[in-house]
This record gives sequence, structure tokens and C-alpha cells, in this order.
Amino acid sequence: MAAPRIGGRPFFDAARRTSCMNNQATPKMLWLEDLSVGQRFRFGDYPVTREEVIAFATAYDPQPFHLDDEAAAANPLLGKLCASGMHTLSMSHLLQMRGFDEVGIKPLAGAGMDEMRLHQPVFPGDVLHIEVEIVEARPIRSSQDRGLLSYLTTASNQNDQAVLTYRSTLFMARKPQAA
Repeated sequence: MAAPRIGGRPFFDAARRTSCMNNQATPKMLWLEDLSVGQRFRFGDYPVTREEVIAFATAYDPQPFHLDDEAAAANPLLGKLCASGMHTLSMSHLLQMRGFDEVGIKPLAGAGMDEMRLHQPVFPGDVLHIEVEIVEARPIRSSQDRGLLSYLTTASNQNDQAVLTYRSTLFMARKPQAA
């Protein structure tokens, strides 16, 4: 099977060590075989601002407790303005993608997300970071050039309190086979 292509170009050009994601030289690209179960990465930090909470909620989750201080204060579960769960997921995903790029994890595509849980609200002024733990790295029998990488992500605030957890699976490139 031919190497994955995006926009007519190979996803990863081994000779140039570039990814079509940013077309910039990467110091290292990790293949599926370079990652092992139990391996952990910490990425962050992401400061949560009031302006961003309101802007995201206005566009994607316009509930009063994401938009208005008085409405949020009246909510017995929250007590004050908080980020949407989807906003929390988006911030965590951004930290993950930036972190993956830094360490050389270059996904081919997402395959799924499971078991997402919101553990507590995220408030303006919080600073998020994430920890990613590899839970499975396996080849795909029908494809010699790719496999599946599954990992657990925990997003935490500045007090190391978990605010969000989820499991994701990505398609990853495998090391090229010697001819």
C-alpha cells in the first residue's frame, strides 16, 4: 500500500523530515514503534481568560453560565462564570497537538475519542496542562505503513486537580520496511 498522502503530497517526507501539517523541518519524527505502553508526556500551560470563555460560548455553547456572571453565580453547581466543556476539550486538544508536534508525534488522522468525562469546572484564571499516557500501540494487520495509537489524556488545573479526562485513538505511521 502506498504511503498516506494529503493534498497530493506524502504526509511525511522522510528525506526532508517535514510534515505536510506545517511543512517545516522536524528534529525528530516518532513512528508507532517508537512509542510504548505506559509512556507519559506532560504538555502545557494554557491560561484560561474570561474573554475567551465568553467568545467560545457565544459561538458554540451559548448557555447563560458561560456568558454572564450573574447567571453563573445563580447556578448552584458552578457559582461563577466557567468554560464550556467543549471549550475545555478544545484547549486540551490544542495543548496535545502542540505538545505532540514538539516531541515528534505526527498523527496521520484521528480514529476516535471515548470516555470523555468533565470532573470539575474550568474558570477564568485557571491554567491548564495535560498529561498523556500511551495505553496501546498496535499495527494494523491490513496495512504495513500505519497502526493505531491509543492514549489517555488528563487535563488538570494549576492545582493539579483533574478537570477533564478522555481516551483517544490516532492513526500513526509505522517505520518503513527495509527493501
